[in-house]
Amino acid sequence: MADYSKEYTCTAQKECVPCGETELEQKYCLANGFKQEVACQWNGGVPKEYQDAHPLPEYLACDNLADVNRRSFFHYQAIFVILGVLAFAIYGWRRKKLANNGGGGYRTV
Repeated sequence: MADYSKEYTCTAQKECVPCGETELEQKYCLANGFKQEVACQWNGGVPKEYQDAHPLPEYLACDNLADVNRRSFFHYQAIFVILGVLAFAIYGWRRKKLANNGGGGYRTV
């Protein structure tokens, strides 16, 4: 029987995500620990018997980890900026409140 294992075309359905603990031994997770959900279709010329005996993959290994790392970096940077703005706003509010209350019992030296 001929080998038709590469006679299909896949399109990405979702972004790359880390593989779960139970998936780490799967073929698509062995390369780098990330997977991407795909929708695959057989190309023309593949016999129906071969298609029935060999299911198409639902996931493939991610090959664009630079995008995943870049997105993760900016996600964490945005969180830290938001936390910094929030901390500064609380500081300003607290300082204003203490100034309006005559120092709130704090003495300045």
